[in-house]
Amino acid sequence: MKDWGKSVQVAATYIGTVVGAGFASGQEILAFFTSYGPWGTVGIAMAAALFMWLGYKMMSIAGDIGSPSYESFNRSMFGPFIGRAINLIVFVTLLGVTTVMLAGSGAIYEEQFGLPYLIGILCTIGLGIIALNKGLKRLLVVNSIVVPLMLLFSFMILFSEPIAASALPAQTPARYGFVWKAILYVSFNLAMAQSVLIPMGYHIKNRAIIKRGALLGGLGLGFMLMVSHVAMLSNWHDVRFMDIPMAFITEQWHDYLGLFFIIVLYAEIFTTLISNVFGITEQLREVFVLSERTIQFLLFGTSFTFCLFGYSNLLLFLYPLFGYLGLATLVRVGLYRNGAALLPFLRNYF
Repeated sequence: MKDWGKSVQVAATYIGTVVGAGFASGQEILAFFTSYGPWGTVGIAMAAALFMWLGYKMMSIAGDIGSPSYESFNRSMFGPFIGRAINLIVFVTLLGVTTVMLAGSGAIYEEQFGLPYLIGILCTIGLGIIALNKGLKRLLVVNSIVVPLMLLFSFMILFSEPIAASALPAQTPARYGFVWKAILYVSFNLAMAQSVLIPMGYHIKNRAIIKRGALLGGLGLGFMLMVSHVAMLSNWHDVRFMDIPMAFITEQWHDYLGLFFIIVLYAEIFTTLISNVFGITEQLREVFVLSERTIQFLLFGTSFTFCLFGYSNLLLFLYPLFGYLGLATLVRVGLYRNGAALLPFLRNYF
C-alpha cells in the first residue's frame, strides 16, 4: 500500500509537469487534437499510451545508467557532442515554454478581465519576481493543490449536462495528420518533462513504483485530454478562435465556477512559469558570473519581447517546433533496450 502511495505521487508529479497554460486553457488540445474532429480522439488515445510507455522508459533508463539530471542523461544517451546539442534544445524548450506561460497570463487578463494584454504580462512578471525572492519551495506547494483541482474540473466537465447531451460529429475530417500530431505532442512534452522525470527515475529504485506511476500518470493525462477535447468539440463553433476555450465552457455552469477555474488556471501557469525561471537561472549561473536577480530580469525581458507575437501565435508555432526538436530523444528512448519494451510494459504492471 505504501508503494501505491509513492506511485500516486509519481503520477501527480508527471501530470503536473505536462499540464501547463496550453493544456489547462485548452489551446494546445485544440491545436493538436480537436482540430482533427473525432480523429483527435484516436490521437489522444495514442498520446496517452505513449505517455505511459515512454515516461516509464525514461525514468527506468535514468535509474539504469545512474543519471540524476537531464544533462548527464543526454550525454550518456547521445555522447558528449550530440548530448550537448540535445541539452541546448531542452534549454531552449524550457525558455520557450516560459514565454508561452507568460503570454498565457496576459491572455487571461485580456480575455477574462478586459485588461490590456501587456499590462497582464507585466503584472505577472512583478508577481514572479516577488515569488522568486520569497523562495521556490513554498510556491511549489501550490502544485499539490492545483493538479487535483484540474482533475476535479475534468470530472465536472464530464458530468455537466451540456457535454453529456452532446455527441461527437459523425463526419470524419479530410486530413489524417492526427497520428503525427499525437507523436509531436508527446515528443514536446517529454522533452520538457526531462528535468522532472529523470531525477525521479534516478532516486526511485523500485521499478514497480515508477511503472505504476507512469501508468497512472498517462491515464490521468489521457482522461483530462479526452474530456477537454470532447467539451470543445461539442462547442466547436464557439471556442475555435478563443485563446482560453475552456473558460467559455466552465462559464456556462456558473459565473463563480468560471472565475474559480480562471484562478486555478492562473495558478497553474504561474507555478510552471516560476519553476522554469528558477531552473533556467540555476543552469545559467553555472555558465555566467551573474547574480540570480540579473539573470531573472534578463529572462523575463527576453520572454516579454517574444510575448509581443501573442499567446496563440506563440503556442501554435513553438509547441510543434519543440515537438520536432524533441524527436531525437523520443526515438532514442523508445529504441533503448533495458527490459522496458512495449509488450512487457503492458503486462504485469500491477
